[in-house]
Amino acid sequence: MKNKSHVSPTCSMAPPLLRFTNYLLLSAIATLSTMVIAGAGFAERREVDIRLLVNQDEGFTVMTRKAEILARSAAQRTFDREVLVSDVSVKVTAQNLNQDQAAIILQMIVSRRDWASRPDPKIWSTYFPMAKALLGIQ
Repeated sequence: MKNKSHVSPTCSMAPPLLRFTNYLLLSAIATLSTMVIAGAGFAERREVDIRLLVNQDEGFTVMTRKAEILARSAAQRTFDREVLVSDVSVKVTAQNLNQDQAAIILQMIVSRRDWASRPDPKIWSTYFPMAKALLGIQ
């Protein structure tokens, strides 16, 4: 009979410790996966369409500034009111008084994080200068 006194008592603890470590690792992965999926599920994009009546006397530059003010207000209001909204798309369309012509002046697409860092519609907007010719504005 051999003397087994040279066997360390910690070796007998290795399998349960290894199982527990694996359990913790799998639990952490499952929790992170759930958080990522849940986070993606809560992200929402809100689209806001605004109509701006054309005043031929003001000119296109003034109308563009008005469109920026409207887009800024719409984005800020949307982010303030709806906490689950992660992105806002604001489209400002100019329309003649007689309702027969309309053209998009600008479209602003911005994330909540970007808007919080720089709430300036000039940065996040795409402008459509062809609207000037389509609407017959000076």
